[in-house]
Amino acid sequence: MEKKRLNEFLLQLSKSYELIAPVKTDVVRFERVKNPETIHLEKNAYFPLKEYFFKKEEVLFTFTGNKIQETTLSSPKRAFFGIRKCDLNAIHHQDIVFMKDTQDPYYIAQRKNSLLLGYHCPSAPSPYCFCGSLDLIDFFDLMFYDKEDHFLVEVGSEKGKKLAEKYGKLFSPSTRLMTQADKVIPGADRLDKKDISAFYDHKDWKKGADICLSCGACTALCPTCYCFEIHDEVKAENVNKGERKRSWSSCQLQEFTRVAGDHVFREDREERFKHRIYHQLEYFKEKYGVQMCVGCGRCIDGCPTRIDFVDIINKMEHGKEETESKN
Repeated sequence: MEKKRLNEFLLQLSKSYELIAPVKTDVVRFERVKNPETIHLEKNAYFPLKEYFFKKEEVLFTFTGNKIQETTLSSPKRAFFGIRKCDLNAIHHQDIVFMKDTQDPYYIAQRKNSLLLGYHCPSAPSPYCFCGSLDLIDFFDLMFYDKEDHFLVEVGSEKGKKLAEKYGKLFSPSTRLMTQADKVIPGADRLDKKDISAFYDHKDWKKGADICLSCGACTALCPTCYCFEIHDEVKAENVNKGERKRSWSSCQLQEFTRVAGDHVFREDREERFKHRIYHQLEYFKEKYGVQMCVGCGRCIDGCPTRIDFVDIINKMEHGKEETESKN
């Protein structure tokens, strides 16, 4: 596709779908786009796409006395353009949790009519990116590769194929085959150790834990974190009427593991700090065969004290010996 035809393609697409793409306001974020000229592809979005599918807060049902009214689920037709490889894989990982492992009707409804149109990073868009160090896959309907005056567009699904056929006049056939070399993102291979199982008791975790504020910014900005809490809300004037809501939560908050009797399973900050990283790189992979983390680096970029856990891991040595000397 010639670059000058991209806006025409997106405008045509917006007649059938709600077009969502990265736009630069105070920061770069995914928003509904009516004018493709406002789309910003120079930098990755500060906030991930997660909240479009797994909402920050949503009503599960309302109740009046002992009567329950279920929430009407809608499935808007949306085309997401400009999604980087990290965020595409993040959607894939949340699909595993909310569509394969558990059939979550709220998530499924939001994912049902979505088109995923990727934008391949010409180079790492952030100094904290490390997607090249992880086991990411091709997961998209269409992927746009920036090639100076044109985009090389790869079809990744049946939906993508039908889309390219529908708007065929805007594309021209290419005989070029995509290679793995074409898909490498320069500067995105920062993480040296993918297996950190031997380093759990390493003393260097304190470098991060000692300056961690337990604010939860890392999990809020993470495109893959899926922890939530459920609570009922009622008003004082009528306590028999209210809503049951689901909202994001964070393993970095002390109350996240608080149970009856006021016992907190991960009361120590270092335990919480390590738990998130091990869930991202180890525990999720043990269960589903792939790291939960996609290497976008948002948790580092958005951290108030700029904790670079990748740098901490890279500098760890002799994990088992450190454990023995500590004991």
